[in-house]
Amino acid sequence: MKKLLSLLIVACSLQLTLANSKNIPSEIKTVTVFQQGAQISRSANVLVPEGTTTLVFHGLAQSMDPNSIILSGTGSVTVLSITHKIDYLTEDDKSVSMAKLEEEMKKLDMRLYELEAERHGLVMEREVLEANRTIGGTQGVSSEELRKAAQITKEIRERNALDWYKTETEKNELTKRKQALQNQFNQERMVFAQKTGQVEVRVEAKSAVNATFHLSYIVMGASWKSSYDVRVDDLTKPVQLSHKAQIMQQTGEDWTHVDLKLATGNPSAGAQVPYMGVWYVNYNNVGRPEQLNEVQMSNANTRFKKSEAAAMDDVIANQQFAVSQNLTQQEYTIDRKQTIASTNSPITVVLRELELDAKYEYHAKPRLDPDAFLVAKVYNWGQFDLLDGELSLFNNNTYVGKAFLNTQNPDDTLQLSLGRDKGLVVKRSRVYNKQEKTLFGSNKIDYFVWKIEVRNNKKVPVDIVLRDQVPVSQHEDIKVTVNNVGGGDYDEKTGIIKWRLKQQPGAKNIYEITYEVKYPKNVGTGVMYY
Repeated sequence: MKKLLSLLIVACSLQLTLANSKNIPSEIKTVTVFQQGAQISRSANVLVPEGTTTLVFHGLAQSMDPNSIILSGTGSVTVLSITHKIDYLTEDDKSVSMAKLEEEMKKLDMRLYELEAERHGLVMEREVLEANRTIGGTQGVSSEELRKAAQITKEIRERNALDWYKTETEKNELTKRKQALQNQFNQERMVFAQKTGQVEVRVEAKSAVNATFHLSYIVMGASWKSSYDVRVDDLTKPVQLSHKAQIMQQTGEDWTHVDLKLATGNPSAGAQVPYMGVWYVNYNNVGRPEQLNEVQMSNANTRFKKSEAAAMDDVIANQQFAVSQNLTQQEYTIDRKQTIASTNSPITVVLRELELDAKYEYHAKPRLDPDAFLVAKVYNWGQFDLLDGELSLFNNNTYVGKAFLNTQNPDDTLQLSLGRDKGLVVKRSRVYNKQEKTLFGSNKIDYFVWKIEVRNNKKVPVDIVLRDQVPVSQHEDIKVTVNNVGGGDYDEKTGIIKWRLKQQPGAKNIYEITYEVKYPKNVGTGVMYY
């Protein structure tokens, strides 16, 4: 009797709870995508009845971080508790396309069952034909009757074979179709399974009231990174830079007509400043330090202490191009509302278009490559708050290759290589080569003379940075003597010779480099130049 009473009390309590539980539809209004993760902001208008009610925000991303849930709103309602849970049994939020796929697969199953029945009937018909191959018994039949029976049998066999072929063909086609539908259903089922998150909000109202709730939370499965298109069409005009964002969205929730922000922060990276303890250095073997060739280093304490760390950042004023910066991160606000489905394919959104003042010059290193390369030097690029990202380079609407923008580079000048230009001809040739032995010494001497020719076949004057080099000795027995650097700037440490040229259309410049290398005779095949 006590057990029965307890069960009745539990059942009544559960029924009361279900009666006071209310699923509320909500819409995603704003999404802020971080470098890893995204913050989803939803809104819902609810008629809250008098008394205590559990409001259920359903169909949310399963990967949400419960610690990030924030609830706000308007209306005379008291929030008693907020609970996050995963509902693996829900079917309420199944998509329309999933329901259509299920209905179509049921129809296919029915037709496949009918085809199987037809196949069974055709098999039975064949068996009957085989069982009646002996016609007339012992009394025999006339030739006319035999001819008619053979004709009927032939017609039945032909029709049976044709019906079998049609049945098998349709069965194979339907089986393939069902497999394709099943694959699509499984894919959507996986996405649906990501939408099993729920937030239950227990509220209390003194009287029925219309309330508005705003729910936000952090989810994984989303990210973004910067990329750039760099275009140069005229050497007298600035560099055209298109700053784009490549957004990956696999949260399970479709973002439909939302306000989209992109932030440079990463909530998953942690916000706590690490604790720095004492860094000790010691010998591996204290007993015989004179024989040690390395030391051992370790941290005395690598714990994180929350009480000993605090973030101290300055506020930076809002800037143009819809770019703002709060205490710790930079945000880009997209002007138009965006719709981004939860898929495996990234989408690209253009953030802004910039013009960067640049100086154009050609770089040539004929010892390494016979072509000259156009380079755009962008000054003071740090003012544009660019981020690390891949650069796609275009010269006169022709794709020339990839590069990478590293914003950690402290240099104020950004150099962008815009590809080879056949309008400049650079040729390096060896015009003199001689090897001789000293008459009374133990050395050999190699003599070198190199000629470098530069011709500007373009119709405009160009700036050229030309580099060549002479070898640098790594051994005290090998001595390099440079006799002529053709008027270039010579760096003895690196052996690099540099010329800066302002070359007019059709002009040709010739430079000559001479040097000699002296080394011992007894080194076998001689000195290696690399």
